Parts: sequence; structure tokens; C-alpha cells
Amino acid sequence: MKILVAGGGVAGLTLAYWLHRRGMTPVVAERSPEGRLGGYGFDLVGTGHDIAARMGIAGRLAARTLPIDSVDFVDGSGRTLARLGAPLLDRITRGRNLALLHSTLEDELIEAVRDDVEIRFDLPVESLVQDADGVTARFPGGEERFDLVVGADGVHSAVRRAIFGGDGHARHLGCTMACFPVPDRYGAGRVRTHYTEPGRQVVTYGTGRPGELIALFLFRDEPGPVPRAARLDRLRDVFAGAGWITPRLLADAPESREIFMDAMTQIELPRWHRGRVALIGDACGCLTLVSAQGVSMAMAGAYVLAEQLATADHRTAFARYERRLRPEVVRRQRNARLFARTLVPATRTGLAAQNLMSRFVMRDAFAPLLRRRFGADSILPA
Repeated sequence: MKILVAGGGVAGLTLAYWLHRRGMTPVVAERSPEGRLGGYGFDLVGTGHDIAARMGIAGRLAARTLPIDSVDFVDGSGRTLARLGAPLLDRITRGRNLALLHSTLEDELIEAVRDDVEIRFDLPVESLVQDADGVTARFPGGEERFDLVVGADGVHSAVRRAIFGGDGHARHLGCTMACFPVPDRYGAGRVRTHYTEPGRQVVTYGTGRPGELIALFLFRDEPGPVPRAARLDRLRDVFAGAGWITPRLLADAPESREIFMDAMTQIELPRWHRGRVALIGDACGCLTLVSAQGVSMAMAGAYVLAEQLATADHRTAFARYERRLRPEVVRRQRNARLFARTLVPATRTGLAAQNLMSRFVMRDAFAPLLRRRFGADSILPA
């Protein structure tokens, strides 16, 4: 069975790996040029860690983890208000946690499939036409027939728009995120640092490359695209007068077009499949970075869908996949929405409450609560 996987990120590459392992023929079409994949850091825990282990890449990922010994919450002078240290993090995740850059995981996934799966970079899907026997996909320069199509092309999925229409499935969480690499002129060391003011937050952490940090900015905002050329100006406007090292980070920012910026948006669909086309990952159930579980659940969707396609016809497989994953995604989306309300407090009173709560819960006694918050338990059977 020949299956088009639209999207060469984490979800698409994971799906391609498991489809091939189960005897099918995936073809990955990624709209970005090779080498353009990437993004901010994340923690691969629970389900995602399990799947990486089953793919045999957990060891290689462990050798490329981000240099983070603690997560510190600081005030404007850099004084630590609360700390999540490595021992507590190990208790929360039961030692199954990998702090990674998206590009690191994508690199290892590409290596895992490169010899077995055709990956076509710089190839957007322009349209899809279904019939009883298959799907015709149109690309720049031609058409091709597939038995099935899976949209793994992210929160702004072209496959979702082609099959379900419009952007009426987006739920904005009231925040925008931006990030970019900067030289480490700040002695950040092996600490991920969070600094928050009412309505805005700055986070820094090392990339593992000598002398380099990621600077991440979160701010309360109305949804809407910001032109690439205007992104740095937008950040400078929003973070004008901010404390800590914020002005220095913005002074070190690269050209505006190199800044990643996007509204934090969840995707909610009544169905994840139609006919011979299904969606996985952010394309159908984006959790946002607020959930701390988006990557793990994208990998879970890929794993479960491939498992079902190996044992049933596509109609049955798509339905079983959705029944298995949807409750997990919906629960995590709901939790993320609740957490988003306090992630970047709008007022000084809210910020004071956040700081107090952070100091209170960063203790061993709250490890089970934090484990549920971070989704550190796997949804897969042992």
C-alpha cells in the first residue's frame, strides 16, 4: 500500500518509520527545503520517550540532550525565586526525559528512515482529489496517485484545509511565541531560566552548541500573522522596558526574517479522517507548547495509526486510531488551556500568585501532581 505522508516533521517521519516497518510504502513530501526543519526546545517524556526507545534512537538522542541541570524562575535582578532541579525532574519523569531541540529529533528520525523511505523536500501538496480507489495528489510540476494520504503537516496544515476547509478549527490561547538563537554572553551555563512580567515572559536555555542560547519570548496577544520582516520590531515594541537581560537579548537578535513567531493555537476537529485521508499530530490535535506534550502525542498518533493500518482496512484503521488517541488529546488540550491562563499572568497580582505557587510545588511531595501535568506517563502498553 502506497501512502503519501504530507509533512516531514516529527509526526510524519515517525509515521513513515512505522509504516515501513509494517510492510507499507510511505512517501514523505515536506514543503520546506532540506535542512530547514528545526524549532525550539522541548522535553521528550512518557509516550514519546517510549516510542523513541522502540525505534532504537533513544540512545543517540540521549547523547544530544540540551545542557540543562535545572529550570530556574528569576526576578528582574536575576535572583532565583524557584527552581526545578534535576533530582525532582528525574522523580517526575522516572528518569525517562530527554531535553532536545526539535531539529535534533528530526535529524535522528530522518536518519532512521533515510535508507528505507523516500523523502521529497521542497514539495508542497497543492491539492487532493479522492475517489473510491485512491487519492490523486497534485504537486508543483505534476500529479501522483496514492492509496491513502496522511496529513502530518502541522498546525497550518494544507491537507486539513483541502479536506475539511477553512481555518475555523483553530482555538487561539491568547499568546504568541517567538524564538531565535543568540550568543551566550550572559553566563547562562546549564540552566533554563524563566523571567516573567505581567503579560510577557522570556526564557533562555543552551542549545548544546558552544556559546549559543535559545531566547524564547511569550506574550499575551490577539491572534494574527506578523510579517516576517516586522517580527523583530514587534518583539521590541512588546518587550519595551522589560527587565532582566531582555534588552540585551533583543539587541543580539538575528535579522527579523530568521525569527520564528507564531500564535499559540490549538486545533479542534469533529473528525480526524475523511475517506482515504487522515490527519495526525498538530494537523488535527495541536496541543501547543503550553501542554509540554505535543511532540509525544504526535509520535503516539503516528505509532497507533501505523499499527492500525497494518491490521485492518483504512476505514476501520482510521476509526480505531481516532478512538484510541482522541480522548488523550482532548484531555491534554483542556489542561493546556487551563495552564495557559496562568503561564503569562496579565497582572502583578497574578504574577505574585504564580511565583508563590512555583515555590510551593517545586518539591518532592508534588512529584505525582507534576507528573500528571507534564504527561510523564506513557499511554502505550508495556
